[in-house]
Amino acid sequence: MLPAEKGGHLLRRRANLVVWVAILALILASEAGAREDAGQFFARSGRDQSGARPARSAFDAAAFREVIRLIKDNYVTDLSDDALYKRPLELLTIVLPPPCVDEIPSTADCTGRPDTCFFTTLQAIALRCHFERGELFRLVLQLILGELDPNSSFMDDAMVKEMAITTSGKFGGVGIMVSRRDGDYVVVSPLDGSTAYRAGIKAGDVMLEIDGAPVHGLPLLEVLRKVRGPVGSTMRATVRDGKSGEVRHVNLRRETVVIPPVRHASLEEGIGYLRIVNFQATTAPEVEKALVLLLKECGGHFNGLILDLRDNPGGLLEQAIQVADLFLSCGAITSVRGRDGQKSREFMAQPGAVLARVPIAVLINRGTASGAEILAGALQGKPGVVVMGEPSFGKASVQGVYPVPGGTALRLTTAHYYTAEGRDIEGRGLEPEMLLADPPVRQVAALPGGEANQIQTDPWVKKAMEVLMSWGSRR
Repeated sequence: MLPAEKGGHLLRRRANLVVWVAILALILASEAGAREDAGQFFARSGRDQSGARPARSAFDAAAFREVIRLIKDNYVTDLSDDALYKRPLELLTIVLPPPCVDEIPSTADCTGRPDTCFFTTLQAIALRCHFERGELFRLVLQLILGELDPNSSFMDDAMVKEMAITTSGKFGGVGIMVSRRDGDYVVVSPLDGSTAYRAGIKAGDVMLEIDGAPVHGLPLLEVLRKVRGPVGSTMRATVRDGKSGEVRHVNLRRETVVIPPVRHASLEEGIGYLRIVNFQATTAPEVEKALVLLLKECGGHFNGLILDLRDNPGGLLEQAIQVADLFLSCGAITSVRGRDGQKSREFMAQPGAVLARVPIAVLINRGTASGAEILAGALQGKPGVVVMGEPSFGKASVQGVYPVPGGTALRLTTAHYYTAEGRDIEGRGLEPEMLLADPPVRQVAALPGGEANQIQTDPWVKKAMEVLMSWGSRR
């Protein structure tokens, strides 16, 4: 590691420590009865302002050990005993008051197995500090996962339900997808037609505060839950523009967000337009149905297809792979590489593509991420395909969700994916062959109900049509 890189890494670790110090301070304050300044902790822990705690799924020592085992066996890289056992205890002992840690044996003096010494020390801390053991176990897991990567997290029963809502394609919120980078929450994409989209929030913008509370360093799912809420309620967001750095405040009204994953239209000159919004459970069959309809509308033959993946934040990996298979008859789609050979796999296209040998212009932007990058990367470089727009987001990690006793779950980064040509795009994104300037105003191409003539007013769509028609004239 270069000196500058090492310094940045240490700064990020220190920033994480500051966040956890604040969280632990809130926990200790609430346990001591100082509730006035602990509103955010009550929201996180599930208590109301009276201090009453609703029933929670049991999370005992056996479940805790199971989660530790899952992390050790399945994380994308090998983890040392220091990362799993020593580092979390260091963070705890730094911020806990002296009576909690005095006279507790150091793990360095323990002659048993590291995991046994770890659990023994936690039991002693829980007893001396009067912690409910399940709460302490949950906190320690968040400490461990917070040190690994932004996409790994422990999910309580409420978070499990949240994930199910997200992948269903219908939920209450403001229509924004975010990802954590160095503790900041960066907008991956605003969802088409949503209140965030209408407010002008763009991919690359940074969410600074929600309802006056800073979100820097908070767990991802916690931020998502702050954004979600009852339909009709409002939230005040403080946002920093990803390009100009301008900070502004916007009031966003929560709506019922329904995400139709696919939209299509027949444009002039026998060119089809296909917009994939995200990859949810029905995306692949919806794309196949749309392609069949477009073929009929175009008289059974395309002169070209515009595949619009702008502001597509990804979603279900297998759906992205199935969609790519609709366009390819052979060759690699993507490869997923884990810690060992058993977790590595190459996905190949199968014969019988619905749409092959048709010129395709793929539109990508800063909001094109994850599964959408898999699809664009699978098509990039193929004959008759041009990728246009701006570099994509650059999220190339794969998460697995492991059920845990008590209705909870572990979301863990288990692998990284690579493009069909073996490129690693994590943090880099895909580079288009043809760079396009960011339109000065938001366009209507992807809005629900957009007609063909409206879609054709989008500058990027117009440029893609010009490219496809110029190819046709040379054939």
